[in-house]
Amino acid sequence: MAVKLLFCGVERTGKSTTTSKIKDGLVFSFDSKVYPFKTPSKDINEYHGMSWLEDTMNDTISAYEDRYGSLPKTIVMDTVTQLYNMIAKFSMDKFSGFDIHSNINKETLAFNSYIEDVLIANGVNVVIVAHTLYDSDTYRYIIPATGNFAKTGSWLSIVDNSSFVHIKNGSKFVIEHTNMKFPCRTTLEDIPDSQPIEEYDINEHIYKLSKVHTENEEFKF
Repeated sequence: MAVKLLFCGVERTGKSTTTSKIKDGLVFSFDSKVYPFKTPSKDINEYHGMSWLEDTMNDTISAYEDRYGSLPKTIVMDTVTQLYNMIAKFSMDKFSGFDIHSNINKETLAFNSYIEDVLIANGVNVVIVAHTLYDSDTYRYIIPATGNFAKTGSWLSIVDNSSFVHIKNGSKFVIEHTNMKFPCRTTLEDIPDSQPIEEYDINEHIYKLSKVHTENEEFKF
């Protein structure tokens, strides 16, 4: 069964480097630069509405299938925070007043529906990469968003599994999986609370999540 994983963290902590190692993956890069890794990828540095984006992604997935003979097993969205900024700019250019926020919410919900109802529903894993910022008011790391989406937890609210990477003690890159202080959570029982990034295997993580989801299916009605 397909899984959905949020992989988040502060700037320059190895999020793209780690997710570039995903086997049989396809990366959609929204970071307004050329994706630098030797991984099948599509740079999307403009935005013309969710229908346009869905068509672009579907065409790219079809091109991947034509080249490699099968659908990608995992699609990486790197990063959704930059995509969100493009959605916001698109909405501000097209609308005014309350309609700006209404359209941002509409486009964001449509994107999340695409992930769930098209990709996940067709057995494709999705890894959502997001930037985080430290919020001095709440003393927590947050994934930037606005309106109701921000209030409900932003991208963390649409996943059951999230890992957070940060720098600990000034130099060590650490991945958190269960620490309540950070935007992370897991459905796995056999995963450490945290681990050095060099000990982390994202392909093994995806495999374990998929295995748990498959085992849980026998309890569904």
